[in-house]
Amino acid sequence: YATIQSEMAKRDTDLLLLDQPETIFYLLGYAMSEGFQQFCVVPREGLPAMVLRCVDAGTCRDLSWIDDVFAYADWEDPIAVVADLVARRGWSCGRIGVDERSYNLTVQRFRKLQQAFSSAVFSDFSTFLSAQRACKSPAEIAYLRRSSQIADQVLATIREEIKAGDSARDCVALAAQQIIRLGGDAGVVGPVTKSIGDDKMHALIDDDPLKDGDLLHVELIPQYMGYASRLMRPLYMGPAPKHLIETAREIVALQDRQLAAMKPGVKACEVDCILRDAMLDTGLKSSYLNITGYNLGYYQLHTARSSDFSHIFRPTDNWKLKAGMVFHMYTVACGLAFSETVLVTECGFERLTLSERSLHTIQHPVSRTVPAGRVASALPQAPLASR
Repeated sequence: YATIQSEMAKRDTDLLLLDQPETIFYLLGYAMSEGFQQFCVVPREGLPAMVLRCVDAGTCRDLSWIDDVFAYADWEDPIAVVADLVARRGWSCGRIGVDERSYNLTVQRFRKLQQAFSSAVFSDFSTFLSAQRACKSPAEIAYLRRSSQIADQVLATIREEIKAGDSARDCVALAAQQIIRLGGDAGVVGPVTKSIGDDKMHALIDDDPLKDGDLLHVELIPQYMGYASRLMRPLYMGPAPKHLIETAREIVALQDRQLAAMKPGVKACEVDCILRDAMLDTGLKSSYLNITGYNLGYYQLHTARSSDFSHIFRPTDNWKLKAGMVFHMYTVACGLAFSETVLVTECGFERLTLSERSLHTIQHPVSRTVPAGRVASALPQAPLASR
């Protein structure tokens, strides 16, 4: 908090109005997915205040480190409540900082802020705020380490229990059950699908029974205390052909070279090109148009953003890695996707996800009945128009 106020002083900024849940959580230790608009109001001097919907005020007081919580009724205007608070406190508001990358700060809402503080000059704090959140504290790293362990354990369970005859939906149901049993947050699993490629990274799950020869893409994104790790592995139903095993080994070897380069002070573009150039040079990919990694951390449930792209790996990114940063490093070729949750340390990198880096095979007998707790995948679906 002191760092934020110091930056405000450097920029001669009187107030900082934060409205994105991930940023508010980073500052206060509590945030709520938005139904109605919420603000954390940070003055240049003194403690912050939280303005949010009345039904969430008590939880905010319980979980955050502040007592200054202002609850408004559902028929009140949150921006008017903020303006009234600022006036009653006598806080200066000549220069106001906002997060212009916030997905909650719509054009309409920003215009209303400008009307409410008509004499103020607004400035963008988004780059500073994302830089503050990029390097994780020891407590945050501990949460990410735990969510990575959950990802590894869930993948192991899927390998042990999924059988031919089950579906991708059965796999998701099993993963969701295990994530919760292992202490993870409810409601977060990840994409599981038979269709994957450069333009099908997030295809929908289906109910078709898996059979020998099917290649199942499993991406797990469990959260622990809101902190998300990510893990991708390909699962092959039945004995895998030799050429596919060798291709998987080649992809992993190239990605291993990339991970080995992840050290403090190295530019993101330099890390990116190690994998990108090698995948193109070997012919594993004919084009490579997507990023090779992005930062991880706290994710608020039920928001507009499922991934944080404030620090990503592309040929054009010149920002430098720092100790404490955590990333999801991933690649896909020939239908085979591999990814890890990676921590940058003072000495290099550490994989937080530790599952075997290979093409995993599923060679269990055919499932003749739907196991208890699984989703029945043979139920007919209504036409899309009637759902």
